Amino acid sequence: MANWDPGRFLNTVGYFGAIPIFSDVQRWLAGESKDRSSNDGGRSVGLVLVVGASSEIGQLVVGQLLKSGYRVRAAISDLSLAPFSVPANIEFVQVDFNSLNLSDQMMTGVRSMIICPDPQNALSPAVLNNLIAASSNCLAPVTQLELFDFTQPDANLQATWGAVDDVVMGGVSESGIRLADGFALFSGNVSTDNSGGFASVRTRNFEPSFNLSNYRGIELRVKGDGQRYKLFVRTEAKWDGVGYAHSFDTIVDEWITIQVPFQDLVPIFRAKTVNDAPLDTTQICSLQLMLSKFEYDKALNPCFTPGLFSLQIESISAYGGQNVPQLVVINSIPLPVDLVPNLQATNLPYSIVQAGNLDIQMAAMIAVKSLSQTEAVGQILGH
Repeated sequence: MANWDPGRFLNTVGYFGAIPIFSDVQRWLAGESKDRSSNDGGRSVGLVLVVGASSEIGQLVVGQLLKSGYRVRAAISDLSLAPFSVPANIEFVQVDFNSLNLSDQMMTGVRSMIICPDPQNALSPAVLNNLIAASSNCLAPVTQLELFDFTQPDANLQATWGAVDDVVMGGVSESGIRLADGFALFSGNVSTDNSGGFASVRTRNFEPSFNLSNYRGIELRVKGDGQRYKLFVRTEAKWDGVGYAHSFDTIVDEWITIQVPFQDLVPIFRAKTVNDAPLDTTQICSLQLMLSKFEYDKALNPCFTPGLFSLQIESISAYGGQNVPQLVVINSIPLPVDLVPNLQATNLPYSIVQAGNLDIQMAAMIAVKSLSQTEAVGQILGH
């Protein structure tokens, strides 16, 4: 029998806040709620550019976006007007409203855009039309959502992913994850000593959770060693809860794309399948990658070999997103004749909020809500 390492066990449960009393005290001292998800599901995903963010309605739009869990890039005419203290999920960029253009700084990572009327820095029809036309070249398709891009160095990797090996049940397997040259490397040594036989890396709970109800499943871009690995999706914030699993095979030294439909995930609790546990895709709390000698319900992994292993991960994404508006124009004047044709010419899903007859709070709410509504595509809302 190999020697079990209690220090590694404590490091694991400490990293994930899995000691109930201790983690509850930590949250209490920090003034945090025990439930970090929003009331109506996890956070909305994607970065939204708000043009005219300093206007009255623009400020309301930004507030609604932040409340709904979006990350926001606010375009304003003078950075000195930006608040001194702002939430972590908002940034400000300065623009010249007389010659507005979509610079790389402004558009990097943007998935959706909301254009707000601004009486003080009014967008002329020509500038508005140029902005609409240019957006078609800058907005990425909404059918794919990158959750982790390991091709880009990210100092937060070690603060997000941690090892969960069979040390938690007395085993001696050991693994970790680190950034390499354009990918993340999940590697280690898996051992069957002490009745063990699995190694894994898992994210800390997303705070708040992700709402991926608009997508069909999870896509992995990986290069492995010929072994069969598992992906786990978790919808509970607790440490020891149901995980939704899918096994996938790898090819030695060959990059492959794995698509895992949400409907194919198998609910698992402590290596056993469970019934009546539907997957709630509005509350994705964490992800996990695992190499195990077992499949499900004590069946053995036919591709498992103990010893050294390595799995390279280039990206993890949600795929199969539905068509929802990416370009939302809030219009406060009679509808310009050329606005709809110009929006149609972009081939982007769009919606128009006709705000002239609406309370501005309601107009802001409709604009933000439309970003997640397939039925809002091509519609003039609020008229």
